[in-house]
Amino acid sequence: MTIADLVRQRARSAGARIAYTLLVDGADDARSITWAQLDERAAGMAAALHRHGVGGKPVLLALPSSLAFVESLLGCWYAGAVAVPVSLPRHPRTQQRLERIASHCGARVAIATPDIQARLAPTMPQVQWIDPAVAPGETIDAPLARASHHAVLQYTSGSTGEPRGVIVGHDNLLDNSAQISRICGHDEETVIGGWLPLFHDMGLVGLIIQAAFTGSRCVFMSPERFLMRPRSWLAMIDRYRIRSSPAPNFAYDLCVEKVTDSAGLDLSAWRNALNGSEPVRAATLDRFARAFAPCGFDRRAFLPCYGLAEATLMVTAPDPDRRGVRRRADGSPLPNDSPDGHVGCGNPPGNTRIAIVDPGTRVRVRDTEVGEVWVDGPSVARGYFDDVQACAATFGAMLSGEEGSWLRTGDLGFINEGSLFITGRLRELIVVLGRNIFPTDIERTAELVDAAVGSAAAFPVDVQDSERLVVAVELRREVARSGGTVDAADLQRRIAVAISCEHEIAPHEVVLLSWGRLPRTTSGKISRIGVRDAYIADTLHSHRLPLTVDA
Repeated sequence: MTIADLVRQRARSAGARIAYTLLVDGADDARSITWAQLDERAAGMAAALHRHGVGGKPVLLALPSSLAFVESLLGCWYAGAVAVPVSLPRHPRTQQRLERIASHCGARVAIATPDIQARLAPTMPQVQWIDPAVAPGETIDAPLARASHHAVLQYTSGSTGEPRGVIVGHDNLLDNSAQISRICGHDEETVIGGWLPLFHDMGLVGLIIQAAFTGSRCVFMSPERFLMRPRSWLAMIDRYRIRSSPAPNFAYDLCVEKVTDSAGLDLSAWRNALNGSEPVRAATLDRFARAFAPCGFDRRAFLPCYGLAEATLMVTAPDPDRRGVRRRADGSPLPNDSPDGHVGCGNPPGNTRIAIVDPGTRVRVRDTEVGEVWVDGPSVARGYFDDVQACAATFGAMLSGEEGSWLRTGDLGFINEGSLFITGRLRELIVVLGRNIFPTDIERTAELVDAAVGSAAAFPVDVQDSERLVVAVELRREVARSGGTVDAADLQRRIAVAISCEHEIAPHEVVLLSWGRLPRTTSGKISRIGVRDAYIADTLHSHRLPLTVDA
């Protein structure tokens, strides 16, 4: 049994029901496809792919968020191929990344619209291109994918290094989809939706595949529409009575900042406001809950969760009565409306297990002690494609004195009363004068100093054989748009003083950057490794502000 088999069965039993709805302009231009239509389109795409001999081989999905993406994804599985979703190239750096992915996985076939083909074909002559809009002349009778086959090569964002292809099996997708469905209460009567990019695991598994698994209707729009007009996301939840919609932490902050007119919005149907993919900020939850309580948003709808592509998607999520629980780093409790502390991401569902491990000794640590998060279970992916060394180190980790292999996540956290609390990344841990400092704590302090501060990235650098702290701060877009002024020297001083007072560590440097200059991953997260590398290479220098800037 695979997701493709479930779609075929649903096409026969409930073919006239709407499966997916794309909001083209983020509002009124809605285009839908039924389960029967999806099955027909997927079978036609499979026939076109089958002529290229793609069984068991990778096929690039170089498509925007669209119904064509959904049809092509299913078409890959109907043809027995391995889908490789990729982000569309918007500048030379992302195009080079796509080309490296195609070369790494050996893809010889890609599905792309004509405009994308025209941009990519000159530098990818080895690839045969298929237009998803071309009407097929034949179809494949039955899905060729099997549970034992590879389903997706999910290339990681590369936030901690060169992107790697995570091999996700059809069995992994079924297990993780079942856990998400159980936690969120999805069935055929449910409507889910969002704007997350479909090439990313959170949009791919959390939206598209979740709908295919449960039979829920999925309503979605492009990330660009959300970023241009965040209110369109909330309006979509209102109009279609969406029960579950996931997003990274920054999206909730963006709504508070940008949605100044919430009159007429009804968010009472939103029962699962999933928050994952980046650190969950307690202050963000509070700001959003206060801002949209008049619209019927229930604070208890927040569902902070933890996951990663190497475990398909979701690893932990809280029980209904544990949502929003907060703890200090030592595990001591905080009020659930406290703006400080770490937010509980719940416990692992089903047969998934987690362990908090001392990465040096590979021994489990005690509850409330911080260590690396290790994961085991049927949702854990099959490894990295064509990278034996990294696969063994990440997916074959062994606990001291115990049998069986685990997935090393590289994330730091602790367990308190059965709930997982994430504190940071192992590789991004800052060690100064023997002290372990979590960058998220430093960043939050910097971001609260002044309303002009948008995002921050804290990272270590070597200065005269000693590790020192550097903080790069990106100003909000409104600083430039409002025509205001920023006294850079004063802001740098106040940020440095705040960090020194709160964390007892003096930054080596505070770098101020104009909006949009902090390096980010393809999923929108700030790449601390990328920021640090740019700082060391002095490529951030041209974006540093003069002492006083007229924005």
